[in-house]
Amino acid sequence: MLFLFQDPLGDDHGLAYLYPQAALFREAGEGYADLLAVGGEARQGRLVLKVRLARYPNPLEGSLGFSLATAVLWLDTGEGGEEELLPGLRAPRGQGWEKAYVLTGFGGEVRTPEGLREPVKAWREGEWVVVDTGLPPGPYGYYGAVGLFDPFAPWYLRPTRPEGGPWTLGAPPGSPPVVDLLAPKALDQVQAYQTGVLQPLRPTRFTLRRESLWAFALGGVSLLLAFLLRRR
Repeated sequence: MLFLFQDPLGDDHGLAYLYPQAALFREAGEGYADLLAVGGEARQGRLVLKVRLARYPNPLEGSLGFSLATAVLWLDTGEGGEEELLPGLRAPRGQGWEKAYVLTGFGGEVRTPEGLREPVKAWREGEWVVVDTGLPPGPYGYYGAVGLFDPFAPWYLRPTRPEGGPWTLGAPPGSPPVVDLLAPKALDQVQAYQTGVLQPLRPTRFTLRRESLWAFALGGVSLLLAFLLRRR
């Protein structure tokens, strides 16, 4: 595993958001939109991302074994990028995203700021929802959020309105349509909701891992040269 970002348990209520009141959501209980972790692995030279939720109820019979939550991961892979993550939520200046991966119980999708939308391979591995990004591993910045699934809404995220309702989240005007943000500390999430700016998470182990690989490679070359010289 290249990295593992953990998120607190039980913080899937935004800033005191009210969940929709339709029976579909009431009967599902709690925790189905609670983000617990995001991890990254290198598999056959490609970056694979893994998302862990607290629970996976599936009343709509999604093919991935859940159907009430939508998870979105935005990747900052280069200079510049799109700074708006969602209405009401932005990246810091100069740290915008170039690729976004939307995961629902019915599959995965990759998006770009230019409007490209294409399906991507997504599947379940036990308690993890997994997506093949098609990207090489790199020192990227990561943003993550989880909301309630809506097949007709932008980003497949159920919208908010101040009074809430049977099928909408109750939240202050201008609030982003997500109930949990990828933030290791509860105060980081509160600050993101209050300011409308979500800080990216950046793996610290990637550089160390790359340096270790270089050291291993150089060590192998040195041993090979020593062997050849000895044979001469």
